[in-house]
Amino acid sequence: MSETIARNEAEYFAKDCIYGAKPACTCSCPFNFDVPKFIDYIQKGKFTLAYRHFQDQSVFPGIVSNLCSEPCRENCVRKDVDSVISLSMLEKACVEFTEKTEPKRFNLPARNKKIAIIGAGLCGLTCAQRLGAKSYDVTVYEKTDRIGGRLWGLLDPEIFLPEIELQLQNARVSFELNTEINSLDDITFDAAFIATGMAGDDFLLSEGTDSKSLSTARPGVFLGGSLLNTAPIGDIGQGIIAYHSIEKYLKVGGMGGIPETFIIDECRLEMDLSRVETADQIRPSHEGRFTREEAVQEAKRCLECNCTACSDCCEIFDHFKNWPCAMVRDAVASLHTKTSIKEQNATRTMNSCNLCGLCKEMCPKDIDMGKFFHDFRYFKSEDKMLPPAFHDFFIRDMHFSNNEAFFAQTAPGYQTASHVFFPGCQLGASDPRYVEKTYDWLLENISDTAIIQGCCGAPADWGADRALHEETIDMLRNEWDKMGKPKVIFACPTCKHQFEEFIPEAEGVSLYRILDEKGLTGNHRNSYEEACVFDPCSSRYDSTMQESVRNLAAKAGSRLTELFYSREKAQCCGWGGHTEEANPSLFKKVVNNRISSSQLPYITYCTNCKDTFLEKGKECMHILDIVHGLDNDRSGPPTLSQKRKNRLTVKRDLLKRIWGIEMKDTEEADETVSIYIPENVQQKMDILKILEEDVVKTIKTSETSGYRLYDQETDTYIVHLRIGIITYWVMYKKTGEMIKIANVYSHRMEIVETLDDWTDK
Repeated sequence: MSETIARNEAEYFAKDCIYGAKPACTCSCPFNFDVPKFIDYIQKGKFTLAYRHFQDQSVFPGIVSNLCSEPCRENCVRKDVDSVISLSMLEKACVEFTEKTEPKRFNLPARNKKIAIIGAGLCGLTCAQRLGAKSYDVTVYEKTDRIGGRLWGLLDPEIFLPEIELQLQNARVSFELNTEINSLDDITFDAAFIATGMAGDDFLLSEGTDSKSLSTARPGVFLGGSLLNTAPIGDIGQGIIAYHSIEKYLKVGGMGGIPETFIIDECRLEMDLSRVETADQIRPSHEGRFTREEAVQEAKRCLECNCTACSDCCEIFDHFKNWPCAMVRDAVASLHTKTSIKEQNATRTMNSCNLCGLCKEMCPKDIDMGKFFHDFRYFKSEDKMLPPAFHDFFIRDMHFSNNEAFFAQTAPGYQTASHVFFPGCQLGASDPRYVEKTYDWLLENISDTAIIQGCCGAPADWGADRALHEETIDMLRNEWDKMGKPKVIFACPTCKHQFEEFIPEAEGVSLYRILDEKGLTGNHRNSYEEACVFDPCSSRYDSTMQESVRNLAAKAGSRLTELFYSREKAQCCGWGGHTEEANPSLFKKVVNNRISSSQLPYITYCTNCKDTFLEKGKECMHILDIVHGLDNDRSGPPTLSQKRKNRLTVKRDLLKRIWGIEMKDTEEADETVSIYIPENVQQKMDILKILEEDVVKTIKTSETSGYRLYDQETDTYIVHLRIGIITYWVMYKKTGEMIKIANVYSHRMEIVETLDDWTDK
């Protein structure tokens, strides 16, 4: 088994995730304005909400919108596509078009804490408004006869004075003008903020001031604003920080401030602009100001920067409305809680992952959530908390492949082999001819080629059944060893990936590379005139296999167009990781997205991809259909029951035709009973992963025991049987020896019966 994440380190797995990190525009802003949320409101034409957000973040929106020098312009990523967003113009628009300007009223009881603000400039006023709105007793001391500080030299007082009055109307703030404080000991306070402006009195405290929390060496005293050389808008940012630091001090006595409120000026986001379309900057048509419509149009140019690399390529993140950091946090928490809703959600999330690894390929921080969810399945399995129903069918199918359908033979006349063909469990299940014709071709070209038909162990690995997986790997290694350790020829990318990880000593080669090197025979069929190669996700890092398939398709006459998500960016078709059982709605979404990625037909080299797409009506061919000249005119893929029969067909036909071995059937056919399954019921059986043999066994057991219900109105029998962890229900009608299935169902509930339950009353 590959090395797993250490449990005690799991919570740090996605620590480098940058989803939700502040974008470049926000980091450029002296008060870290949350631009994306502001833009989102304007895009929707919600100017009052945009104003409220602007007000919450800047305290004095009417001042900021007129004073802002737009430092964000230099760092707006839009400049690398066309032109930057006119954020200042949008701020002015939200101030102009809002329907309400009154600040929030918190209706809090007066707090018995006295705050001294020294300096009535923009920094001191910002801190005073925030604290006063929370009902602290705030006194602002100003040595001159007016408030506003350096605003008098920057803006018309008819702009900033009414704005200050407006925003302070609900705040518990009083002013002491013409009052110069020469010593902090001259005033009474529980906490104080020194904001005396450039060249103002720092009371000998600025040298020891912490630039993040604004705390000084004196307990309860904080210092900021232009005393620390801030720009005018920076006064607001520091006033807000001082408010948070003071409130923390008043509550718990700490001087360290609140780190979440500190200014972040370094952007961690990495934006991929390769798919961003150009959009001309909107020019204001009315006296240099936007109309409502123009503001909305300009806002829509904003990319609302965030790292969405993982959610862009994989549906699981949007489906659960969550991102890696939160998913990891919830998963780690679920290890310590056994019954909570969060534990249940985390378990379903980790079992909904395709485990394909595309998120790591696309993530700028190389976070592999597929690896995380894979390993957490094992943690859950060890804790007996992994729902077995999510993986039961696939593991039972794996048992079938490695028992009834399994066989391993060296070529006729050989005791060992230079090569062994490993078709996997699904190649022959999809179409027996894929295996039979390929093996015939291999014998013609590499005469000592052996064959092992079985499952590589992926279902056990995905289902976190460690013992079964190790048992399977040991069995395959032993068979390979007995054949003389031959080179393994893989048709299935997943099988090749499993061998490379768990039996690395077995040298492997792609079947398609050999076919490409030998060249197409005269038996091949023409390919689609134009098509896309859909690369299976397990072929992600196998460039040789990818190129060989493209060469074969091109030689067969197909003009190929690349999907955006192809080669190393290959997306899972939805089948991987047993997602369908854990999350049917997500599976459906994934499949629909894959088949709509292009209107062109697909050529693939994974039968799971092919059958998944054919089931949904997508025109799709396996590369072996082309190579061997096979028809692909079926209306859809074989049923799950037929897939089992197909694997037995491969085993039976090859053993008899090549080695002269008659295979004994595992069960004698019951010729006295004929069962008819309507197409709609068969479709439901495939969705619910109910096999025909499950239906037959349920009916036989109930018919033999007599334990069945009879509905006289519909002339229908109702029977059930528990097989493993699943209880199967079958409704059927009998006409002579003919049994017609009316409905099927399955669940994990166990029905406990006594003889009295079935006694006629």
